[in-house]
Amino acid sequence: MGGDNLNYNDWKSIVRESYALLMIMMFIEVIGGGILSSMEAVFTVFPIILSFVPVINAVGGNIGSVMGARLSSALHLGSVKAELSDRGIRETAGISVLIGVLAILISAISLYVILPSMGVSVLMNPVKWIEIVLISSAAVVSTVLPLSAITTIWAFRKGKSPDDFTIPVVCTFGDFIGITSILIAVKLVVP
Repeated sequence: MGGDNLNYNDWKSIVRESYALLMIMMFIEVIGGGILSSMEAVFTVFPIILSFVPVINAVGGNIGSVMGARLSSALHLGSVKAELSDRGIRETAGISVLIGVLAILISAISLYVILPSMGVSVLMNPVKWIEIVLISSAAVVSTVLPLSAITTIWAFRKGKSPDDFTIPVVCTFGDFIGITSILIAVKLVVP
């Protein structure tokens, strides 16, 4: 069974195994930052969109990391098989989708209600705002959760610690997809 040869006390092997991955993830984050800076004009007109970036990135990374950690534990306990078709993996993904979308929607509605009381002009129709939120959250959740499951299963099968691989991959791609999906959603919704 994968994962049996893990030595969690050997920090040198953890660094050695994840160093290249972390360098690649850092490069992807830099590209995401470039995309974010290209949206400066949109943020000037609609500051609510800028305030939404940390929300979608946090929820995407957090929900994917939690799912990866749950799957990692379940794989090590033998309660799920290292296959995407496993019922336990599908159920975990379904619950994660529900939690992720609800968390993003509640946060987005809260931003729309709270920001004006803080002196930040929303200047956006609530229907357009919800459309942007739904498009970007659907993109993040539908990308991050399968990526989490695939990365966790891959690392487990290779005898590596899934946590050392899944969390950096999911958080980085969660940020990148979050930023990119907001940009695409704004271009689709705002004329």
